[in-house]
Amino acid sequence: MLGEYRHKLLGTSICLGKNRARPLTEEVALPILPSTVYRQYPSILTFPVELPMKKTLLSALAATSLLTAAPAFAQEFQLLPEGQTMLTLSVTERVQAQQDTLHASLRIELSDKNADALQSKINAAMTKALAEAKKVSGVKTSTGYYSVYQTYTDNNPRTVKSWNGSQTIDLESKDAKALLELAGKIQEAGFATNNLSYSLSTEKADEIRENLLETALTRAKAKAERAAKGLGKKEVELVQVGIDSPVDFPQPVMARGMMMKAEMAADSFAAPVAEAGESEVTLTVNVRAIAK
Repeated sequence: MLGEYRHKLLGTSICLGKNRARPLTEEVALPILPSTVYRQYPSILTFPVELPMKKTLLSALAATSLLTAAPAFAQEFQLLPEGQTMLTLSVTERVQAQQDTLHASLRIELSDKNADALQSKINAAMTKALAEAKKVSGVKTSTGYYSVYQTYTDNNPRTVKSWNGSQTIDLESKDAKALLELAGKIQEAGFATNNLSYSLSTEKADEIRENLLETALTRAKAKAERAAKGLGKKEVELVQVGIDSPVDFPQPVMARGMMMKAEMAADSFAAPVAEAGESEVTLTVNVRAIAK
C-alpha cells in the first residue's frame, strides 16, 4: 500500500479525491508515489510555501489540479504482488573471430595542362583497371571518388599551371590471394594503393552470434537465479529478454606498396601483402525477471 504524506500550506490546505480545501490548521493526507515518479515528475512535490491572502483560492485550485494528476502517474508503474521482486540484469558473451574479407582501394592520379586530355587519361586508366578486375572471379568491384582540379603558378594566381585529377577503384573479396594479385596488376598500370583492410563478414558474424545466443541465455537465467537466492527467493521467472549485437567495422592493415607514386617503374612493383587479424564478436542479453 502507498503511504501518506501530510503537508500543510500557509493560507489553506489542499487535498485529493473528494476532500475539500480546509482551514489553515488542518493537515491533508496525500499519497506517496514511488520515488521514480518523483524523479520523473518533480513538480508533484512542489508546493507554495507562502500564499498571499488575495491569491489563496487561485493557488489552491492550481495545486489541486496538479495533485489530482498524481494517480494517473502512479498507473504507469505496475506494482508486483507482495513477496515478489523485479530483477533487471544483462549478460555479454565475447569471442575472437578470424577476419575473412579483404578490402582494397586504389587510385589513379594524373596531371596535364589540358583538362580534356587529363580526363581522357583517367578514363582510359580506369577502363583498363575494370577490365582487369572482371577477369578475376569472386572479387567485387566498384568505382569511387572522381576529382579534377586546377593548380596555379606562383607568380600569377590567375594562370593555370596544370590540371590534376584522380579516381579510385574499390575491391572486395574473401579470396585474399586473388584480390592481392589483382591489386598488384592494377598498381602496375599506374595506380597507388589508398587503403587495404580486413573485416569480418556479416554472414560469419551472424553465424557466431547464433552460437553465442544459447550460452548467453543460459548464463542470464543462472545469474537471475543467483540474485533471487541472494534475496531469499525460491523461484525466478524470465518475463522479458532483449538481444543486442554491436556492429563490426573493418580493421585497417598496412600493405607493401601503399601510397607509392605512379611514376615508379612497373618492374619495381610487387603485389601488396596483407594478413588478416581478429574481430571481437559480442552478443548481449538483457533480461527482466521476477523473483518469488
